[in-house]
Amino acid sequence: VDPRWLHHTSRSEAESSALSVQWLGTAGFRIVCGGHHIWLDPHLSRHTPWQLLSGRITPDAERIHQDVDVCHAIAVGHSHFDHAVDTPYIAKHHGARVYGSESTLNLCRGHDVREDHLIRFTPGEAYDEGPFTLRGIPSQHSKFAVGRVPLPGRILTPLRQPARMQAYRVGDVYGLHLDCAHGSIYHIGSADLVEAELTGVQADVVLCCTVGRQATENFTHRVLDALRPKVVIPCHWEQFWRSLDAPTKQIPSNDLRGFLDDVRSHPSAPEVRVLPTRGWTALA
Repeated sequence: VDPRWLHHTSRSEAESSALSVQWLGTAGFRIVCGGHHIWLDPHLSRHTPWQLLSGRITPDAERIHQDVDVCHAIAVGHSHFDHAVDTPYIAKHHGARVYGSESTLNLCRGHDVREDHLIRFTPGEAYDEGPFTLRGIPSQHSKFAVGRVPLPGRILTPLRQPARMQAYRVGDVYGLHLDCAHGSIYHIGSADLVEAELTGVQADVVLCCTVGRQATENFTHRVLDALRPKVVIPCHWEQFWRSLDAPTKQIPSNDLRGFLDDVRSHPSAPEVRVLPTRGWTALA
């Protein structure tokens, strides 16, 4: 990735603003407003391709303790390992609430997260979470695996870790919409959408998955048409099997430059901020 594309803001500068965002890598983000920290699809534990294909995976406790200092709530858009594997550990350690599908909640139940901290998304419902109003908006996963969604199905019973990668079934898929007094954010964890579910939904900032977008017709412009953002932050473009301490490299099948060109060619041409892994930006 061309270093000139990267947007750099220090954490102290970002958190001095009313609304700030940190990209964790993969489709993971931390959203901060008024000292309240919500984590979206946090994926800090990195597993090698060999570990993913041959063994059982579990959260990297040391890495999580290094990076997760404050967590009040976690919202998960779908239950693949690279979106959900760390959620139970973070939730239990910090006493955080978890919002997601029944599959995500079953993953948490396997780690003995408190039942009263588990909130299953119900379409159409809004949840008050600190200064935020949070909604899970029905969506769908990109069919990038030879025209299919990888690891389809649901996690039907509590899933104990360590578990094989194949056990992390996609479950129900949601876009994550957060609204507060200082702006609105929409998180797209997989490169697809259901426009009918987005009627009346607007977001000042879109956190947008780029990998697999080629499998979804006219994906980027459809997102911009539906949500009308002022700022777009791309995600899920880096090699999420590499250590967070290693230099960031793009997934070979991803085309970040093409995504940036798509955004700039849209009539609204919103601002694009490409964050470095674990990088921050101020939104208000």
